Amino acid sequence: MMKHSKQSFTAHLIDGQRIPSTGKFIPDRFLVSREHPDRLSRRKQIYPAHRAITYLGKLKSDGRYWLVLDHGYLCVATSNHVLYGHDTNPNWQASNQKLFQTTLKMRQPQFAGSSSQQYFVAAEPLVFRTNTEWTATNNSGNLLHTGESIVYSNILINQGIAYLKTDHGFLPYYNLQTGKRYGVIVASKLKLPEQVRSETPNFFKMNGQFCFSRRAIKVYQHPELSAPVVGALNRHAVVNYTGKLADRHRGWLQLTHAGRHSYVPFMSRYPHFERYFGYEITGSKSVTRLREPWVFDAAKTAVLRSSDPIETKALQRLTEQLNQLRQPDSIVVGLINDTHYDAHQSTHSQRTLHDLQMISHFAAQQHFDGLVMNGDLVDGNQTLARTIIDTGDAVSAVQGDQVPTFITQGNHDDNSGFARYLNGYRTEQVMTEPMATHLRNGFNNSWLADQHNFYGKYRVPGTSVSLIMLNTFDIRDSRSDVYFDRDYDDQPNGIHWTGILQNIRHSRSRIASKQAAWLTQTLDHLASDEQVIIFTHDSIRSANERQAVKPFWTYDWFANNQQGSFAKVYNSLVEHKQQIIAVMSGHTHVDDWSQQDGVNWITTTSDISDRRKSNRLDSKTLGAWDVLVINPKQRQLFRLRYGWQDRAGRIRNWQYRLFGDGTDTRRPTFKQIFKRSDRQPLTGNALYYQNQNKQVDQVWRGFRGYFEY
Repeated sequence: MMKHSKQSFTAHLIDGQRIPSTGKFIPDRFLVSREHPDRLSRRKQIYPAHRAITYLGKLKSDGRYWLVLDHGYLCVATSNHVLYGHDTNPNWQASNQKLFQTTLKMRQPQFAGSSSQQYFVAAEPLVFRTNTEWTATNNSGNLLHTGESIVYSNILINQGIAYLKTDHGFLPYYNLQTGKRYGVIVASKLKLPEQVRSETPNFFKMNGQFCFSRRAIKVYQHPELSAPVVGALNRHAVVNYTGKLADRHRGWLQLTHAGRHSYVPFMSRYPHFERYFGYEITGSKSVTRLREPWVFDAAKTAVLRSSDPIETKALQRLTEQLNQLRQPDSIVVGLINDTHYDAHQSTHSQRTLHDLQMISHFAAQQHFDGLVMNGDLVDGNQTLARTIIDTGDAVSAVQGDQVPTFITQGNHDDNSGFARYLNGYRTEQVMTEPMATHLRNGFNNSWLADQHNFYGKYRVPGTSVSLIMLNTFDIRDSRSDVYFDRDYDDQPNGIHWTGILQNIRHSRSRIASKQAAWLTQTLDHLASDEQVIIFTHDSIRSANERQAVKPFWTYDWFANNQQGSFAKVYNSLVEHKQQIIAVMSGHTHVDDWSQQDGVNWITTTSDISDRRKSNRLDSKTLGAWDVLVINPKQRQLFRLRYGWQDRAGRIRNWQYRLFGDGTDTRRPTFKQIFKRSDRQPLTGNALYYQNQNKQVDQVWRGFRGYFEY
């Protein structure tokens, strides 16, 4: 049959407005009709591509365009006004006769993209302006604090600064000359400001203490040696600084007193040579190395582009597989994890933003029932301000196409890896729960069981299947600025954590008793025909042996240090195994699976390509994410893969030694020993992660695509 090109059309219908128009429609892909003109209503029938469909009318509902059939409704276009095929009667204009309003009950889910409202999250404290002038500060002194959000109505540009118009005044958003962003716009569509290269050094807002070992260190009015001198520091002087920046030859500390800033050099910077004028004072004795924030600037160009031929071919193959497996009552869920998005670290960490957009668009195009981002959305390897911006951009990318979207908590998502491992003991750099709520759940927090904590349940409308998202890094914010004041009393593995390891999410995983009780109650109250699939970043299993959990997946540092109510959660899942489809996790950056105690335990490798634990020789071309097809009547789970798949493999313990807490990057890898480095060297956290996970015997079973439950 002859293929028809896509048709564009202009439609100005009001939601619920019906056109009594007849004709035939030839789709260019398979389409699924619904019982009501609502994509969350029950499915009726699948219509294959290139076969004519006779329709009785047309309708706009929930921003989408539908054909009225004998039995049900068929969505043939979204708000982009491009038909999914060829219409023999392409008239979508309402007649002059009185409009007929449908009386169908439309379900309006409150999920990502269901509202056109956009909001702004501050990456640093911002003062409201009375107009679009930098000096027009509001005398009331009102601030939008770091991580707080506000709705805006317009963007205005004046003298090279983009301002947001809000009900409380104007806020700076973007400096067009320097490229500095003062926060991030979280919206239903990702819109990045144009990238600007600037010679002005980046300023990193962070608090700390530095002790000088040199004498007579001068303090300057500006961060340059030609600036006026405002003071001097003696040997052993300790300063509290409020920020760092670096030029070509030296690093500077910002000192703040009575609202005024001054600057003191604390290190010299030359190619392949750095010398400090003292030492950093950290809050943890275990922190012996320090990574200055400006070293995470390896990426110079953004990777945002349309799909290349390799990606297009992979998507076509995935579409064909989905068309073969999908049934009218199938529930389809997209799954992506461990994207570790970072706009500054490397091209690999940048590329995952494109993957988030890709799976979001594919989910909308194929009418998915849900989309799960299963933790480690961002890398958490930057300052808090940068992490806020990265998180907001990543959320806009994955929530951009009106599909119910859920984001679980990963160990990298709260930025505590930067705060603890890479830049000393800086608790002010950790993303708090309210900040994370503003960024991740501004569109859809109704599914959360507990506000400011990231676990809950979502029942797919019109089906017997529910999604449950758990938080395996359930460590609540401290009530004071001193994190050492909190001391959890949960040590199932015989380790009593104190201090920073007790309070920083990146250091270990935990499930609080409140969450475990909620899960037990939720499972106890499932309907008799209800089936659930569980999503959690870290595995629910605990590892108490040298070689992982037999016969479960790869050893991981966190698996030996799970605290709290993991055992209670595990027992609850096993008790309700007849209604558990599978437990999906990530975190270990390898494909693996196990069927133990009557439950399917499945893990998905990382989307970011240079962090995979297994052989990475051919893994850098594509990302990796799954399409889960659930057939509840047949009790089947199909797992389709876009991109990279792991094969079964093993890393023996004689290849790598155990380095304390697993963060020592000084031991070279085999590639470095034999001088077989990658064409693009690993940067930042990629090298750290590679060494962290190669500690003892590791065995994984690779990718598997079919499960029964």
